[in-house]
Amino acid sequence: MVLMITGTVCFGVLASGALVAILVIWHPTIDVSPWITRITGLLNTMIGLLAGFLAGRTDTMTQRPPPAGDETKP
Repeated sequence: MVLMITGTVCFGVLASGALVAILVIWHPTIDVSPWITRITGLLNTMIGLLAGFLAGRTDTMTQRPPPAGDETKP
């Protein structure tokens, strides 16, 4: 499920970037700054979500007790 969502978002960002690039090549005078702002905002949001997910996973893994029978012997 996570990979499907990630793939969808990545495809959307890549398709939007390609569309903006094609528009700029065909019509160099067109103003694409609102589209660029939205794409970069989406990328920043996704990076923030990824960082939060990784921080949450790290916090969960450090607070988990070791499994039974995993004690080290002196």
